[in-house]
Amino acid sequence: MDMDRKQLEQHIDLYTQRAISISISMQSIQKNISKDSSVTPDQFNLLNVINTTDHCTASFLAKALNVKKSSITAIVNRLTDKELIKREYNEKDKRVVWLELTEKGEHIVLEERQKILAVLMPLGNKLTVKELEELNQYLSVIDTQLNNIKKDMVKNEI
Repeated sequence: MDMDRKQLEQHIDLYTQRAISISISMQSIQKNISKDSSVTPDQFNLLNVINTTDHCTASFLAKALNVKKSSITAIVNRLTDKELIKREYNEKDKRVVWLELTEKGEHIVLEERQKILAVLMPLGNKLTVKELEELNQYLSVIDTQLNNIKKDMVKNEI
């Protein structure tokens, strides 16, 4: 499985190009799907992270979405005003504020997710179950490694 540096560089370049292309395509698809929605794609992404994270905080969201905490605060305030999320204060430490979806927020996430799935379902016709499983395994390895690299970079900046 060894490869020389030039081959590795070529593979990294190809991965980077594909990752950018996939990201742009997904953003475009999400923007198109959400044009009739009550939330923007950024708001949906934030709601989705809250939906899948126990004891989610604004700091966690800022790190997860790679944005400044002030940006998260602004989005959280808008979503709170729309009654899509609520703030829950930690009884042991009132400085800790957890963000949770309201019933209305859960409905929006489910609704938007269904729209996205409906558009992306044809992908399933292009790959076998085994290919999809392998793809997810490979992407998981890449995701883990990139997160480790990112953590190391942040740690070394301190």
